[in-house]
Amino acid sequence: MVGRNDPCPCGSGKKYKKCHGKEQSVSVNDLVNEELFKVRQLFFSENPNQEQLADFRELQQEWQPRLMKTMAENDAQAFVIENFLFMKKPELWQEHLDKQIELSQRPTTQDVLKNWSDVKVFVGQYVKGDESSAQFKDAFTGETYTMSDQPPTDMEDGQGLLAILLPDSRVGEEGALFLNGYLTIVGEFAPFFEQLKADMKKENATDGERYVRDNYLAVVESIVKYSTGTVDESIDLSPEHQSVMDELQKHVQEADFDAETVDNVTSIMNSYLASQQPSVQKPEALVGGYWRFLQDHELIKGPMLAPKQLSEKFGVASSTILKRSKEFGSYFDELLAKAK
Repeated sequence: MVGRNDPCPCGSGKKYKKCHGKEQSVSVNDLVNEELFKVRQLFFSENPNQEQLADFRELQQEWQPRLMKTMAENDAQAFVIENFLFMKKPELWQEHLDKQIELSQRPTTQDVLKNWSDVKVFVGQYVKGDESSAQFKDAFTGETYTMSDQPPTDMEDGQGLLAILLPDSRVGEEGALFLNGYLTIVGEFAPFFEQLKADMKKENATDGERYVRDNYLAVVESIVKYSTGTVDESIDLSPEHQSVMDELQKHVQEADFDAETVDNVTSIMNSYLASQQPSVQKPEALVGGYWRFLQDHELIKGPMLAPKQLSEKFGVASSTILKRSKEFGSYFDELLAKAK
C-alpha cells in the first residue's frame, strides 16, 4: 500500500498525497455522499410504515386535495409526507438514524449521521454559489449556511426558498445539505416574507422556525400560490396598491362580468401588485394598461375598446396604457413559462 508521503507510483516525482492520492480522497467523499443519499432514500421508501398509515391517511385526506389546486399530485403528496414524518412523527427519523449509524462502516458517514437529529426547517434566500458550493441566509435569524453536497445550480442570487436542512459536519458548524428537495419562492422575496411575519403576529408567534414547523403545509400552500400568481386575499396590499384594486373593482362592476371572470381578473392583478411591487403614480394608468392587456389576451368578453376609447375611459394617455399593458404581458408570459 502506498503511503500518503511516499513518491507517487505514476513517476511524477510528487508525493502520493499531492498527486494521484487526491483522486482517492475525492472518490472517498463521493462514496460518503452516496451513502448519505441512500440513508435518506431508504427512510422515505420505508415510511410511513404500516403502523403509521392510518394517521398519515388522515393528514393526506385533509391536505393533499388543497395542495393539488396549485401543484401536481406527486409534489403535493411529497410535502404531506415531509410534514408527517418530520413535524408529526420525528421519532421515526431518530429511530432510522440510530439504526443507520450502527450499520455504517465509514467514520465520516457516522460523524455526519450523528448530527442529523438536528433537522432545520429553513425559510430564507440563496446568497450565491456555483457547482462546488452555495450559501443560504436564514430570513429569521440572519445565519448563513454553506452547502457543498449537490448545491443547486439553477437558483438566482436573492431567490427565496423553503427547505428542510440537515447539518453537514464535513463543512463545519455552518455546513448544511438538503434533506430532500426545496421549494423556490418565485418573485420578490420581501413581500412574501413580510406577509409571513404578519401571519406570525396574528398568532402571537415569535419563533420563526417553530411557526413554519407548526404550519408547514399552510406555508407551502401560500408559497405556491404566491409564486404561481393564484394568490387573492392572502397578501396584504399597501394603501397605494389597494387604490389600484379599488379602481379596478369600479370598472369590473360596470362591465358586469360573470363570477369566474371577476375572480380571474382580480386575482391576476392582486398577484401582480404583491409580487412585482410596481410604483403607482396614478391608479387609472395601471388599470388602463391592465384592461388593454385583458382585451389583447381575450381574458374578458364584451366590447373591445380601441386605444382612443381606452384613453377616454381611464383618463390616461394611450402611450402610457400601452406601456403598462406590455408590463402585464411580460409578467403573464413569465407565469406561463414557470407553470410548464
